[in-house]
Amino acid sequence: MKLRTLSFFILLLFAVGCTTRDKQAEIIWKERNIPKAVHLQVVDSLVINQPFNLLSWSINGNSVCFVTSGMQDGFLSVYSYPECMKRFDFGKIGQGPDEFITLNAGEARNNRLLLYDIMGRKALLFDTDKDTLRVASRLSLYNDEEGLCRPFTYITQIDSDNYLMKVDDAVSSTWDISDLKVGKVKSSFKNPNRTEEYSYTPFDFIQCVCDTTLIVAYKYMDRLEYYSIKDYRIYPLFAMGSHTNQADIQDYNYLMQYYLDVAPHNGFFYCLKSDDGMESGNIIEVYDV
Repeated sequence: MKLRTLSFFILLLFAVGCTTRDKQAEIIWKERNIPKAVHLQVVDSLVINQPFNLLSWSINGNSVCFVTSGMQDGFLSVYSYPECMKRFDFGKIGQGPDEFITLNAGEARNNRLLLYDIMGRKALLFDTDKDTLRVASRLSLYNDEEGLCRPFTYITQIDSDNYLMKVDDAVSSTWDISDLKVGKVKSSFKNPNRTEEYSYTPFDFIQCVCDTTLIVAYKYMDRLEYYSIKDYRIYPLFAMGSHTNQADIQDYNYLMQYYLDVAPHNGFFYCLKSDDGMESGNIIEVYDV
């Protein structure tokens, strides 16, 4: 699959009003008040003349970084920004000190890049703002009760040593807040939408963190959830959207795509959404935290 040029067509701007929680901290639902759409023009494009499966991409300082799967060498490519000239690539699949058996991409702070390897039980933080790539930190991933590395599906750095670890198994999803420097889990919070009655969940969810706020968006539910991270614990704030999910759908050809990506910038959350069931987003919703 070729990397498609990301073109954003419609911008929806509206504020999110926080609702009051009751004493049992239940999530309060709010109906969306969506104003008239604003159509955007594409101002720049970067075309990569190389076929690959894109895991993640980010703008870190003066660099655009792409992390790809299905490649044995050079799965991390770095381009200058805004000149968009290729600077270097990096990465090798293997079992060496800085090689990866399995490749996953997370989210780091301070213009760094986070890659982690579940089978290798490690996470690496990279500096990408120089002419060469430098490993800034090497971290160990922790095991479950059976001695296996936990199935982390996403890792978000909260501060210098603490990370939000998204864990999805067959019947449930949880977040761990962990100090990876010492390998200590400080707290855990179970996702309320995953239940044991469904061994498969079509409503996969994605996340990002802005300061002390965690936003969770669902790929097969028209739903956003807001959480507060305080004293390294997760507290529900409020949610927006619908309770309806597609866990009992009879034909998976009719699964709908809703939220495809989320990202924070300058105190706002930008949510890339598809409202037509396609895997390419056609709406950006912007939320004021």
